[in-house]
Amino acid sequence: MFKYNKICLSLLAVALFIVTLLLPLDKSYALPSFARQTGLNCYNCHTIWPELTPMGRAFKLTGYVQSTSDRPYEPFPPLSVGGVISYTGGDQAGGLTNGISPFDNADHKYTDKTNALQEFNAFYGGRIYGDFGAFLQGTFDGVAKKVILDMADIRYAKSDATLFGKPLVFGVTVNNRPSIQDVWNSTPVWGFPYASSSVASTPSAATVIDGGLDTQVGGAGVYALWDNLIYVEGTLYRTTENSITKPLGAGNPTDTIVRGVAPYWRVALEKQCGQEHSFMVGTYGIVSNLYPGGFAEGPTDRYTDIAFDAQYQYIAPRHVLTTAATWIHEKQNLDATYALGGSVNNVNYLNTFKARISYAYRSKIGTVGGTVGYFNTSGSSDYALVDDGTGTGTLVATGLYAGNASGTPNSSGVILEANYLPIKYVKLGVQYTIYDKFNGSRTNYDGNGTDASSNNTIYLYTRIMY
Repeated sequence: MFKYNKICLSLLAVALFIVTLLLPLDKSYALPSFARQTGLNCYNCHTIWPELTPMGRAFKLTGYVQSTSDRPYEPFPPLSVGGVISYTGGDQAGGLTNGISPFDNADHKYTDKTNALQEFNAFYGGRIYGDFGAFLQGTFDGVAKKVILDMADIRYAKSDATLFGKPLVFGVTVNNRPSIQDVWNSTPVWGFPYASSSVASTPSAATVIDGGLDTQVGGAGVYALWDNLIYVEGTLYRTTENSITKPLGAGNPTDTIVRGVAPYWRVALEKQCGQEHSFMVGTYGIVSNLYPGGFAEGPTDRYTDIAFDAQYQYIAPRHVLTTAATWIHEKQNLDATYALGGSVNNVNYLNTFKARISYAYRSKIGTVGGTVGYFNTSGSSDYALVDDGTGTGTLVATGLYAGNASGTPNSSGVILEANYLPIKYVKLGVQYTIYDKFNGSRTNYDGNGTDASSNNTIYLYTRIMY
């Protein structure tokens, strides 16, 4: 199997070299349909995809409709395709790809690796008609072998209004992921890392807003940007299970069901200083009532997520620097889970902090860059040893984190990534994730002698778009 991996890597390298030679160097884009529609180079809207520049944020807020055409529609549909080829390696026996056919070669430590077409994407990105536009991403998941509506953000926007003599942009968004509509790269959907392995182990605890409702809900909201300074938004989400929002979850099983609606909010203050500097500070959050265990009726748990974030960008012709951070605080009222015996506490807290700094240099032979990211999740202990009821005096673990030897959700670590874009059709990335804590502990986190460092993962990927 190791020999097979080496052959796959060699073929991948040759294919990438050929693609790099064949694709033109004078016109190259991030999402090509956006660039074809606007006539702009990728660098106008992106630092390194998918991170947005001020112009990219304006394009998104105005509904993806900016165009070189004077017609109310595009002469050619704004379609693009893309894909990710990846290689994952881990220092753990039986954990990384175990059970994922045909990549189940996880019996030997240090050879726990997989090469895969991770995903293939089809995009609709641009104007629909008039002031209506959309970003839609359909994905073939190369590991799960299924087709899903991965991302959806459909907008109607007006950009020619004023309020108190200052410019006002306002609009409506319909989408399937809380924060997909955001224009800063500090919130969960568009935050770092921008790509990650589909098969590597990840910590078991995460806040609801940090991916817990992705493709599980559909929502409609309104937003406004006043004087290029103050941004406000409110969106109401509903489950995609048997509701009007079901099309927004196409291809995805609804494992997390929301009772009623889940209100999401976003407020941000942004300041552009000249052509090179921009600053943003903001807050966002969501309140959701979720049925435990995939149930669709009965009592629910209430999750209240309140987050704060900030971002700074320096964009010069050759040098690009971005720093971003977010802190999420989640209060979990686990009335339903507690009643079912799934938790020891009926109220828990979970906190997530993420920060990163990214740098990119634009040269004549492409763009090279890198990112250093830090993540930390911490929260309430929820664990107890109880009698198993057999009369033998045997104790068994119970609680929300019964599988963690420490009984806590704490995880932390660093993500290091280097990128090279020989052309902007192609993005090459090398990413290494280093865990300081995993599922509660540095050492023996599962009670079976497994250390946090056993989940350290190297991830190589290539994204190609056209």
